[in-house]
Amino acid sequence: MWVIALSAMLMCWGCSTPSRLGSNADKPYLWEPLPHHPELAWHRHHPDSATVYVRLPAHEPLHLREDIGAPFRFSLELELLVAATEWPTGNQESRPNSMLHRFRWEDAANPDRRELVGRFTFPLSTGRYRIIHTIRDLHRGSDVTGVTAFDGWGEKAPERCLAFELTTGEPAWNRSLPDGGRCGLLVPPDMKDLLWKHTAMPPVDSFPSAPFLDRIPKALSFPKDKAAPQRPIPVSEAPLDVFFPAGNWTGWSWLSWENTPGIHRWSYGDEPSSILVAARRRHFPVMRDLDQMIRATRYIATRQEYKTMRNARDPKKALDEFWLSFASGPEVARGLIATYYGRVREANVHFTSLKEGWCTDRGMVHMVFGHADRVRRDFQGETWVYGEEGDVNALIFRFSRNDNGDDFNRYDLERYPGFRSPWEAMVSSWRRGKVRNR
Repeated sequence: MWVIALSAMLMCWGCSTPSRLGSNADKPYLWEPLPHHPELAWHRHHPDSATVYVRLPAHEPLHLREDIGAPFRFSLELELLVAATEWPTGNQESRPNSMLHRFRWEDAANPDRRELVGRFTFPLSTGRYRIIHTIRDLHRGSDVTGVTAFDGWGEKAPERCLAFELTTGEPAWNRSLPDGGRCGLLVPPDMKDLLWKHTAMPPVDSFPSAPFLDRIPKALSFPKDKAAPQRPIPVSEAPLDVFFPAGNWTGWSWLSWENTPGIHRWSYGDEPSSILVAARRRHFPVMRDLDQMIRATRYIATRQEYKTMRNARDPKKALDEFWLSFASGPEVARGLIATYYGRVREANVHFTSLKEGWCTDRGMVHMVFGHADRVRRDFQGETWVYGEEGDVNALIFRFSRNDNGDDFNRYDLERYPGFRSPWEAMVSSWRRGKVRNR
């Protein structure tokens, strides 16, 4: 009931602003058409407060000036609706009140600045929370909204630590850090004497089976920990070439690791909880690597076409010829490519966990069928409806939430033999170049 109430509040708020881009309750996975594309990193910096870091491309907010002699400026607003889902006593009468926080974020234009990065702190008592966050461009009159589950319950909640990149001090945006460099984990003072263990899982190279094939996916697990236990190093003893995120880190300590591609996990003692950080390509969630772009065609390519592209002496030429074979000309092919890999990026943004979003069940369906006409969410999972709800011809996919340990964002498709016909029809539409960018 509490989630339903929050959803209703979010939809009611949508009527009070000029535009609610990105907050469509029926199509929550829109990404391409958004006016700006923020990334967030959440952290419980103190027992009674939390911090959110926000980053977005500097060119996306609309820059205006008050008069001809004034500088161009952007004007943003961050809005946080914080509602408790669990609290220490469990007594309904003692439930913390919902809190609404607004932060103004504005500055003059700077042509040398590629990104805008802000840090905002707000009060937060002990508990677990659902946070609806809205970033509003006040000049454009448009919003981008998302929802975050924030665990501030226990003294050793993962949100109390903060992963970051050593050379830049940037936090782990959307739980990810660029691969190939050195990264760190900030540890609060009361956890500095714990023994920590580090394990890593290499990138998962597997595809989900088609919706009509009832195959049990292989469970993902970290390899057995062979690393020696480590103790954190005080921040005050860090070398000069290590940069920390903005904030007061007096008394804090840090751990470091080589950020090889894959998923990295830090755990302490015998605690069941752990901290996960993904090592992704620097341009993630966009797909630019030629090998990855070829792999992503697996849902619509025949086995022979896929094998030919993977083994080609000139993979780029082979990939171009693959897309041109579907289209009546280069312009149509470019449209198909933009639609397909745009959906890859959306899948990576919304469905990524231990596996990249495009190679999950939800990612597969999203890439082939596009945005559902309606998405219904509940505690057990999600239902995607293509067509008019209640129509006998509507196509309905049900994804069951699978809380399988560290795989925090896993939803498994309930497969059904009757999906074969619509699946093959949609793949055929792609291969005839007749896919609508829905």
